[in-house]
Amino acid sequence: MSGDPQKYGIGFADWETMVRVLSAKRLELLRHVHQHPARNIRALAEALGRDYRRVHEDVKALEAAGLLERDKDGLRAEYDAFDAQVRVAL
Repeated sequence: MSGDPQKYGIGFADWETMVRVLSAKRLELLRHVHQHPARNIRALAEALGRDYRRVHEDVKALEAAGLLERDKDGLRAEYDAFDAQVRVAL
């Protein structure tokens, strides 16, 4: 991801989908991973003090949205910010 999620075409179909994907817990997870890349989901769940299953669901959703990257080295969120644009007219 190298710092710029916009260049990867991250987008959501509508506001409701974005809000569902970017829940408060998931934003907390992204912020944590940005500062402390995790070697795996179990380590991340322990660091956050959360249930493994819930963290696994959150990681999958954030990966699918392109906001979290996972590879052999672990989980990363390398960008500092992303912008949201909401279309009023359809």
